Amino acid sequence: MITSLNQVPVGILGLGFLGKILSSELTSFEESWGTWHKTPPPETTLPVFHFDWADENCWDSLPETSATLVLTIPPLLKNPQGETDRLHLWGKWMRQNRPQLKRLIYISTTGVYPKCNGIWSEDSEFEADTLSGQLRLLTEKILSQYFQLQVIRPGGIYGFGRGIDVRLKLGKQIPLSSTPVHRIHVHDLARITLHLLENPFCTACVNAVDLEAKPSWEVAHWLIENRVDLTKEMFEENTDDLPGSPQRIISNKHLLELDIPLRYPTFRQGMMSS
Repeated sequence: MITSLNQVPVGILGLGFLGKILSSELTSFEESWGTWHKTPPPETTLPVFHFDWADENCWDSLPETSATLVLTIPPLLKNPQGETDRLHLWGKWMRQNRPQLKRLIYISTTGVYPKCNGIWSEDSEFEADTLSGQLRLLTEKILSQYFQLQVIRPGGIYGFGRGIDVRLKLGKQIPLSSTPVHRIHVHDLARITLHLLENPFCTACVNAVDLEAKPSWEVAHWLIENRVDLTKEMFEENTDDLPGSPQRIISNKHLLELDIPLRYPTFRQGMMSS
């Protein structure tokens, strides 16, 4: 449990997969809080309230006391211009009505990087080549105009009921591609987020990816060979001549320089414990 974040409360916008893990680490901060949108969480360790990021009439529900915000909510609109207008409207409203909420950590995605060969780092020059990546990158750029912003770009988030092992058990299709999938266990993503909360000037952006990226089908085969609850009948796809970009690499050099120990440095540790 975290016992000091420079004594600044934390406001989690979005108590989803990551937000719930984070909330359990912040119980010692009486003024910290979280928000839910469609369904109130059944159990919470923090005060929570309803907040709809898409509804300007709900913005007044945000506390006026100083806090560091952690935004886990993905883009809301599929139209880049519409999302641009919406983000600017919220940023201006926050600056005018919640000037105490100046600092924000945004949970983005490695999906901002193009789906082609290359080594992509936080300071690479690139353009997103998918709509979802474009929207995430747009969000990063606009939020930086209104907040003291730190960005975390996680790979595929797994753990606690999400991952290739779960897909195998449910009989869901395993993606067939030669492109390495960069992953991060949700517990380690929470640790990285907490590190940034404690160190507001340590970095402006960090890729949150573990130490071993592998295509999903390779992970599936490894799991079948190493877990007694998974069998080869669950995955028998032909993996010859797969499409994809086998040399698309997301750099974790910056994360390693921050010296944040990962509890699950690869999928091997993270999925063996599931």
